[in-house]
Amino acid sequence: MKKSKQETLDTRKRILSTATRMFLADGLAETGIASIMSAAGLTQGGFYRHFRSKEQLIAEANLAANDRMFDFFSQALAGLPPRQALATAVDMYLSQLDGAECGSMCPLPNLGSELRRADRLVRGAAMAGYQRLVQFFQVLATRAGAPDPARLAEAVVTTMVGAVMLARVAINDDSQQAILANCRKTLHAMLPPVAVAD
Repeated sequence: MKKSKQETLDTRKRILSTATRMFLADGLAETGIASIMSAAGLTQGGFYRHFRSKEQLIAEANLAANDRMFDFFSQALAGLPPRQALATAVDMYLSQLDGAECGSMCPLPNLGSELRRADRLVRGAAMAGYQRLVQFFQVLATRAGAPDPARLAEAVVTTMVGAVMLARVAINDDSQQAILANCRKTLHAMLPPVAVAD
């Protein structure tokens, strides 16, 4: 029996959601199409009815992961004073390894070592995510009154991504926490001072 368009769309969303979670948790190389389809409760043969390639799935999963991360940020920062929102966003990003669910994890530091070997489609999606993250922090920095919000946003994002990536490499919890704590302290010192209105 032929599936309805809605059923096809729902199946595609289920594959994408499953893949996004698995890529972030297990990495790109370790996560095969067969395991994704099995985890989604589907047969491997149905994959190519929804995606042209694993690379297309990775690129779309990258976008989906970013969408979830920004939704997570937006909900948590709603109503906060500008400087507090900026500082909170930094803290949230640096806390993503503290048992956070994959829904709030950024693909850049969690898949960075694999992304550099990926094809242009996947690397392009990753860099689009990077630009989106910089723009997000630039808006927060502008609202917080930073004198050069674009430069601050890029410095904050590149520092956070690098720190989280290094923290993932750390061989014990103490080293991981030291890397993240040092990054947090450094970034907080870079943020504009608290305004009287805050």
